[in-house]
Amino acid sequence: MRKPSKAAHTSNIAITGTSGFLGSTLLKNLDSNPRFRNILAIDRKQPPFKLKKAKWVSFDLIEGDADQKLAALFEKYKTKTVVHAALLTQPIRNLEEAHEVQSVGTMHLLNAAAAAPVHKLILASTTDVYGAFPDNPNFLTEEHLARGTLLSPFLKDKVEVEEQFLKFQKKHPTKVVTVLRPATILGPTVNNFKTHFFQNPLVPTAMGFDPLVQFVHESDVIRAFIKVLEKDHPGIFNVVAEGVIPLSRVIHILGKMPVPIPTVFLYPAADFLWYANIGVVPAEHIHFLKYLCIADGTKAWHKLKFKPVHTTLETLHSFNGRGLDKKEITRRLEEIEDATA
Repeated sequence: MRKPSKAAHTSNIAITGTSGFLGSTLLKNLDSNPRFRNILAIDRKQPPFKLKKAKWVSFDLIEGDADQKLAALFEKYKTKTVVHAALLTQPIRNLEEAHEVQSVGTMHLLNAAAAAPVHKLILASTTDVYGAFPDNPNFLTEEHLARGTLLSPFLKDKVEVEEQFLKFQKKHPTKVVTVLRPATILGPTVNNFKTHFFQNPLVPTAMGFDPLVQFVHESDVIRAFIKVLEKDHPGIFNVVAEGVIPLSRVIHILGKMPVPIPTVFLYPAADFLWYANIGVVPAEHIHFLKYLCIADGTKAWHKLKFKPVHTTLETLHSFNGRGLDKKEITRRLEEIEDATA
């Protein structure tokens, strides 16, 4: 087998948030991939697996002098590319802490990148920043406003982080800034507040509403990140699978029982559970049970040459099967299509 040439290697990469799902999954992939070398894992917590060649550095992005320490770290390890995956994956009740983790931590990271010879910055964002609204078009392109700021502090912080990255690009035009916005990530290993929602035997829905939803497979998301690691692709890119599914069908495929609740009761009930420390999200996120938030993946398909391996429906079955191979997923799909034909 021919060995990869020196030119085929991508080196000197730092990844933040490597104790979280996306950061740790990307780290694990790069750590076992011979094309990537000199990888730095930056997080307060140790990665949830044993590293082969990457190095973990315990680091807190919200410390007062984090930018200076991080710049020194980038200098020491000659970091050329930084992947920022240290954003919160679900809302927390302490809004001040959430803002510090996302906005302040990002500010320190960008200050460090400006002071060090970092060439490229990649942000792990989400299509949720568009927000779910009754006047959303059928497909949201990257030119559409990120209106999630109108829904919740959680999404407002994420939009602010994106804005920091875009302002950084204008201020430092020689550096490459890429923002990837994956749709809801599902798969055999992903674990977040949305997977918890779908794993409940009883799934609350907004009575009278059945929005279309889209997913993207966890392995396809990693493939998209590798695309922008290997080559420079400045700009914002939606990372989505092909196809959409009505929420009601998602619940049916997962074998769960929908519980339609009038919105007049659903919003206060969600807030009560949230403030009682029982619910996983506040009431603002109910908008996603009512309205469209479907992103267009055309730009990534054309400019990144990113074509997802799994469709939205296949992604859902991969999540439902938790480890089934593509052949078994296809067989299940055929059974469902025959039953619903």
